[in-house]
Amino acid sequence: MFVIPQVADALRRGELGEISPGTLAEFRKAQVVVPDGLDELDDILQRNRTAARDPSTVSFILLPTSYCNMGCTYCGQEHVRGGLTADHRDRVRARVLRALRLPASRRLAVDWFGAEPMMGYAVMRHLARDFVRAADEAGAEYTSSIVTNGSLLNARNLEVLIKECRISKFYLTVDGPPDVHDVHRPAKSGAGSFWKIVRTVRAALDNDDYRHVTFDFRTNVDVHNQDSILRYIELMAELGFHQPNVNFTLARVRPWGNDVSAIELAGAEYAERELAWLAAMQRSGLPHMRMPTLAKKITCPAVKRTAELISGTGNIFSCTDHPLVPEAERTAALAHIGREDLPAIRPKGEFDDWQDEIAQGRSWCRDCVFLPTCGGSCPKAWHEGNPPCPSYKHNVQGRLDLVAERLGLRPIQAGMAR
Repeated sequence: MFVIPQVADALRRGELGEISPGTLAEFRKAQVVVPDGLDELDDILQRNRTAARDPSTVSFILLPTSYCNMGCTYCGQEHVRGGLTADHRDRVRARVLRALRLPASRRLAVDWFGAEPMMGYAVMRHLARDFVRAADEAGAEYTSSIVTNGSLLNARNLEVLIKECRISKFYLTVDGPPDVHDVHRPAKSGAGSFWKIVRTVRAALDNDDYRHVTFDFRTNVDVHNQDSILRYIELMAELGFHQPNVNFTLARVRPWGNDVSAIELAGAEYAERELAWLAAMQRSGLPHMRMPTLAKKITCPAVKRTAELISGTGNIFSCTDHPLVPEAERTAALAHIGREDLPAIRPKGEFDDWQDEIAQGRSWCRDCVFLPTCGGSCPKAWHEGNPPCPSYKHNVQGRLDLVAERLGLRPIQAGMAR
């Protein structure tokens, strides 16, 4: 929302009577202004608690395998070969369908995660068929996504994933142009993966049947690939990825149950460099998030009791950083899929009281203006003493300048503010 200088000055002074009724109504709608006497922090946290306790959506993040065909050095997981047993599949199926049958369930979300989920393609296809059918029979909404390295996708299995498994969002990791990506994310076979990923997705974008499917390219940035990001952006633009159902996300490498201090970029340093990358994406027309536009009521699955993650080991977690991380597999599991007395809703986890922790000041989130759009980002990182603040906290002014530039706005000249 952009306003003229006179309105901005009135807001700063708290002189709302100087603002027109129509503009003030828009401010109320956007919660730029709130009723006098309202405890805004308490209101935000209570809204988030209500969303986290909403039983109408049951969410499952499933690992169909414990193996990955890549050996990324910044990954903290330990991958082992071997498919899931038939008993494991049956228990996972039964658990998901049991949650769907709960009286309050109106929506089922199944997200495929890894290791590399495409190594368990047959398992995904087998289970998704039953989930889709059961949701349809129950009259429940069904949504599904996949987090994949993309190297095993091809035209044939992509069609199955979209049409049979009803996956509508693909999160793919590409860490730079081909020469950098193939080193930063090496395949265990020694083969490169950049062109395989990119060509498969580029062809899918020309398929009219896939217009409803979103492809989100994530780039994990550290000291090794930071200098190649501009070249990557230029290449992806040249290849025609400025499409409405594509998104590009940049994220600095952070600990994942492992020590990445030797390669991790400091938050402020990363944010400063990020502005140049965002500007390049804007010039190239590549879709990306300039500024958050929605309130984040649910930070992550870890704060919602009707959301859980089932590891390839059978352990049940609430946090996506825990599966296949050796120490977490030993100490952080909430239950095991084989437990006979397992309740329909997962046991309480370490992060379910996250809103209360914010209220108590156990992080600096309670005093941060970005709390409504960030939600605290990552409770686990806070517990580990590694503040996970989003980059826009450090570069918000630069991002706003980019938004203004995109809208054709320019700074006012001195003496023209009044």
